[in-house]
Amino acid sequence: MDTQSIRYFIALAQNLQFTKTAQQFYTSQQNLSQHISKLENFYGTPLFYRKPKLSLTPAGEVLYESFVKIVNEADNVKLQINDVLQNNIGSMTIGASPYRGQFWIPRVLPAFMKKWPNVSLKIKMQNSSLMEKEIINGDMDFFIGIRTSDESVLKVIPLMKDRVYLVVTRNLLNKFFGDNTESIIRQCEFGTTLEPFRDFPFLRLTDEFRLRKKVDACFAASDITPHNVLEIENIETMIKLIPADIGAFFCTGLRIPFLKNVYPNACFFPLMIKDEFIYSSMSIVYHKNHYFPQYSQDFINELKNFFNQFSMDET
Repeated sequence: MDTQSIRYFIALAQNLQFTKTAQQFYTSQQNLSQHISKLENFYGTPLFYRKPKLSLTPAGEVLYESFVKIVNEADNVKLQINDVLQNNIGSMTIGASPYRGQFWIPRVLPAFMKKWPNVSLKIKMQNSSLMEKEIINGDMDFFIGIRTSDESVLKVIPLMKDRVYLVVTRNLLNKFFGDNTESIIRQCEFGTTLEPFRDFPFLRLTDEFRLRKKVDACFAASDITPHNVLEIENIETMIKLIPADIGAFFCTGLRIPFLKNVYPNACFFPLMIKDEFIYSSMSIVYHKNHYFPQYSQDFINELKNFFNQFSMDET
């Protein structure tokens, strides 16, 4: 039994598809099948049910849990030895939520890659619940997002509390408030519920985004059924629509300094439910047993420094 067979088994247990798993390792289905058969012969029992569809047997489930621990520990040892030898060579697989990743990745990555030219990076942009599974399975070093489960193996490093804002152009404000626009701006600039904007059109992120769920709670608190003129998965596209005055939209404080410079005609109102501001927290999430080599620690420090500047702006 070799480690390659173990890695093949883990991947097949996760994918439950021979074709997809073979493609993942750039090997043939025949070779993959031979490795699985080798394991089944070694343990003297089937590890997968082949029909009606591929699934783990009880023995396969036990082996999967053990193999994940073995591979994670082997990878940790390799990282530690690499640190001792000071090779400064390695790789990282990190995760980022699509909403925030589009913002921080191009601002943090270039300096890190210049400092660590021999470290290869793989970035996966997914929602936090999917990335948590990858952390638990040992397929990801850490991700920047939100811890959503109570799995005891998951640990967090807090980065910031990101305040939620309503973004609306002065043209839209003038259209709906007329001569009262300046008064409304003064009234809302330090915090507002959605009540004054009940009749506005809105640009919204789609349902799977956590920010969408937080804003939905604000609409519900004001007993408003929003007039959503556009729902979209990409925040960058939404931002580019600001000059079109199509509708108001929502973002977090992380983007506000940039947006103020690019769109001076826009107003940014901190969103509230009653007397409470709305925040979307962000953390580095990782496996408690994962070893971080020097380059990973350096990347984490760069992230802390980057997000800290926005946290100070929010206080």
